[in-house]
Amino acid sequence: MIDKLVRKNVKAMRPYTSARMLYQSGVFFDANENALGSAVALPGISELNRYPDPYSRELRKALGIFLNVSERNVFAGNGSDEIIDLLIRIFVNPGESVLVIEPTYGMYKVAAETAGAGVQSCSLNDNFQIDVQSVLNSTTPQTKIIFCCSPNNPTGNLLRAEDIKELCKRFKGIVVVDEAYIEFASKPSLAEKVADFENLVVLRTFSKIWGLAGIRVGYAIANEQVVQYLDKIKAPYNINRISSALAVKALAEKATVAEFKDIILQERGRMEKRFKEMGFAVFPSDANFLLVRYPTASTIAKKLADESALIIREFGSKKLLENCVRITVATPEQNDLLLAAIKKLI
Repeated sequence: MIDKLVRKNVKAMRPYTSARMLYQSGVFFDANENALGSAVALPGISELNRYPDPYSRELRKALGIFLNVSERNVFAGNGSDEIIDLLIRIFVNPGESVLVIEPTYGMYKVAAETAGAGVQSCSLNDNFQIDVQSVLNSTTPQTKIIFCCSPNNPTGNLLRAEDIKELCKRFKGIVVVDEAYIEFASKPSLAEKVADFENLVVLRTFSKIWGLAGIRVGYAIANEQVVQYLDKIKAPYNINRISSALAVKALAEKATVAEFKDIILQERGRMEKRFKEMGFAVFPSDANFLLVRYPTASTIAKKLADESALIIREFGSKKLLENCVRITVATPEQNDLLLAAIKKLI
């Protein structure tokens, strides 16, 4: 199935071969690096004067163990955004399209439009869940990828796993599930389901629960053929040596991440209660943020930014999100500051 979906030019092309694809060890005279060393150094990270492993093998191996999947089913990228872009370039020809289930993360549409692909959309239902038949009815023979996000950004809710699996069974293209917030959720990832559905691609990131948004590392769990095509067209050294090392180190910090999760979920519950007491409608969340609705939400967001330098995200112009704002769960002290400021404005 995968080969039939891939663009002909991508199948036919010869990938760029970088120096470190050929040799990982030895005395290097092949890549015009500075053999004298680096102008700066970081403790614990060596050979900054050398190009990194183009396949991030150590990171992929660590992710495979962490996820309980084969490392051959793991692709590491420069943030999930790179992987979104690569998937579109692999599968979507000029004149073809992707379908985005909205409201959701805006980069799916931006990446498709940047690549010259068409963008179709289908709304979640009133409960912010997938209407499988409505999604399938919105596709055309030119639709190559369906993008969805679970837990969904900006609504915060988990999409029903059965609905996603049904899409994988019935859609004759790629189904991408962005699980950036899955570590905060009450139900498990779909990562292991890539063994059951060759057209399923699950995206994950180090930006959220791991607290490493600044290193720009995301990853995909996918059919081995999909990973091979991602490797074929990616930039030669898409993850730098520092980011890769930090990501590997983070995977060993399970106790720290568990503590982060406990605090964030406790604060999420406390904030939900406080917002309801102030008269806000609060939508169920399986993420590290809350989507709330209030008649003057847009005005509140602007005043918080202008008068108190407290920044929340306004979504009132989006379908299904009238008078809604998204609020990240921060530290207890920061949350108290925000709640107090909002109370003064309502």
